[in-house]
Amino acid sequence: MKNRILKSLSSGIELVCPFPCLACGVEPGDGKNLFCGKCLSKLSVISPPRCPGCGGTLDGVLEYCTKCLEFEKRPWNGAFALFNLRGAGQDLVYAFKFYGRPEMARPFASLAHELLKNEDLHFDVIIPVPLHWSRCFTRGYNQASLFCAELSRLMEVKCVSALRRVKRTRRQALLDREQRRKNPAGAFALKNGIDLCGKTILLVDDVMTTGATLTAAAGTFENAGIKALYTLVIGRR
Repeated sequence: MKNRILKSLSSGIELVCPFPCLACGVEPGDGKNLFCGKCLSKLSVISPPRCPGCGGTLDGVLEYCTKCLEFEKRPWNGAFALFNLRGAGQDLVYAFKFYGRPEMARPFASLAHELLKNEDLHFDVIIPVPLHWSRCFTRGYNQASLFCAELSRLMEVKCVSALRRVKRTRRQALLDREQRRKNPAGAFALKNGIDLCGKTILLVDDVMTTGATLTAAAGTFENAGIKALYTLVIGRR
């Protein structure tokens, strides 16, 4: 009864005073704590056909995009990315990741839910890529975990923190391409007691550049007997 009353009060307040857009803070958001249409239009949203290696734009006639063709075959079945990491999209992701805006998890998850519900896929579990504890302590939160939790709620799919970070790595953004490829190797391990046998997994991170971090994380499932693995990122560089 209490929750119903609070929900009704919240809806009534929103009708009188709409929640502002989390991006610009000026226009009414397209729903509670979401982005407005004007800010959404500034994002370089990725439309199908998408590259199964990175979720980005498939820019040729081959199976993978030209960026993914420069790397070894990806160790997953398919990939999704919400938008290209440039302009307004980059500013929003950086605000979420580096500048104390954890509330951005909700609109990002809403966009991801809209994308994935149009796909003929069933996920058994959503798994976030973990941060090293020291970086999580400094930042105050793991952005991928917050994004996963919101997406889990919308999709009604269980979110499981199945991975642990066993090695602190340098920030990928500060490295060149070859250093990025090697940096995350051996950084992750599957937690004890996690049973993923026969499951279809959605592995989630915030951004993808070379795909090295996701590849290192995906390697932990090699002997877990999973059915299929897909990746999702907010921004594709």
